[in-house]
Amino acid sequence: MEVVLLEKDRFPRYHIGESLLLSARPMLAFLGVDEQIAQHGFVKKYGAYFKVKQGLKPGHIDFTRSTGRYRHSYQVVRSEFDTILLNHARSQGAQVFEETRVDSIEFDGERPIALQWANKTGETGRLEFEYLVDASGLSGLMASRYLKNREYQENFANVAVGRYYRNYRPYKTDEPGAFFMEALSNSSGWIWYIPLHNGTVSVGVVIHRDVFSEMKSECGGDVNATFDAGLRLCPEVSQLLAEAQPVGETHVWQDYSYVAESFSGPHYRLAGDAAGFIDPFFSSGVHMAFLGALSAAATICAALRGEVSESEAAHFHDRCVRRAYTRFVLAVSGVYAQIRNQKEIVLHGVKNEDLQMAFNMLQPVVSGAADSNQAEVPQDVLAKAVDYLGGAALEAHQIDSRNAVSKLLSKHRSDDFIDIHSAGAIHGLYIRMQQGRLGLARTNAWQSLVNRLISQGMRFLFRGLLRSSKPPTPGSGQRSSAELLKTTSVD
Repeated sequence: MEVVLLEKDRFPRYHIGESLLLSARPMLAFLGVDEQIAQHGFVKKYGAYFKVKQGLKPGHIDFTRSTGRYRHSYQVVRSEFDTILLNHARSQGAQVFEETRVDSIEFDGERPIALQWANKTGETGRLEFEYLVDASGLSGLMASRYLKNREYQENFANVAVGRYYRNYRPYKTDEPGAFFMEALSNSSGWIWYIPLHNGTVSVGVVIHRDVFSEMKSECGGDVNATFDAGLRLCPEVSQLLAEAQPVGETHVWQDYSYVAESFSGPHYRLAGDAAGFIDPFFSSGVHMAFLGALSAAATICAALRGEVSESEAAHFHDRCVRRAYTRFVLAVSGVYAQIRNQKEIVLHGVKNEDLQMAFNMLQPVVSGAADSNQAEVPQDVLAKAVDYLGGAALEAHQIDSRNAVSKLLSKHRSDDFIDIHSAGAIHGLYIRMQQGRLGLARTNAWQSLVNRLISQGMRFLFRGLLRSSKPPTPGSGQRSSAELLKTTSVD
């Protein structure tokens, strides 16, 4: 197989998205670059702390509790991390052309067949191909210009303003370089705090677009003053930065929460931010990029080998990426409900002012393990996570129909919710992660029957969610999703 990579920029280049989920480790190992990343000196990330309500102890996602092989991920300077990956792709035979943009794509019906390119020196050309993987990021060439199927998520219509500091104080935990977030005290957003190996800490204030406009206007249009105003609403991070000095420019990101209606089609796949981006809260960006790239590569290889038809391969990619996307949308939406209400506890499942139970339930999803390390997630643990997300979905269904969760659940039918429970195959297929044999494999007939029965049970549950007028209460007689899974299993 001949792989050509057209990259608009010249590496190294700046990029946000510095905190990696635990799921990055097995992917880096599969690529053969994990040891190089380990030796580079990036800050080890053993988990993350989430102060989603002022006055309460932060919730903790603890990677050291993982049942798999890995116990930490990394917090990376993306210009360095991405350059390592690009150079590794070169070393594996990919033809990489930097400072080369794609101007247009040619189609035969719905199938892309060629593209027109131009580079920085003024050269232009035409490239024919068998398959196209659109990994063009925020610009999303296929979704924005040709498919015209990108929808923006108004519930996550945030603006992020970020800068870097030196001489900062680390968040006080036993873990050096711990990731920390803190909700703004006025319920308008949150702030991230990510220590990096170059001696700086990445700090970003995330505020809803409308509130940001008001704050910026009150600050005379000054972005730096707007950032400072947001920082003052975070007492703990403000203390950590009391003696720190900002370095470099202040960055602004907006219009970054969106999703394509579909992630695949005849001989093309969308991956990473070109397919969709939710929100930086759970650091899902690189995870979704890795998962989308893995699925794109596996489905293309499977179709070329004749393991499955192209339509089956394209459908698998769409379901694989959408399943992960849906899980994260539900998780982020539930947490945002709390961030935007600092007066009372509204985070689903929280009792006695203890946030940890909620984060324990979320860990299989927000660590990325449920997507890319599935064999190492015990079924009962995943079932509890699904039950938690199911409860969150019930609550989400009671809010305005313009909310991202309500739109997602109603628009994409029951299949999206059914898929989020799965710890394995999609319609009897799963990714075969073997060096030299990457592709799709089929489950055995017995397991396919079990999966189908479980899916039918989850379909029944989901339809019940959409018909429910209110969330179930203890003793109401309604079964949890975990109980439903048990009743539809086959001994």
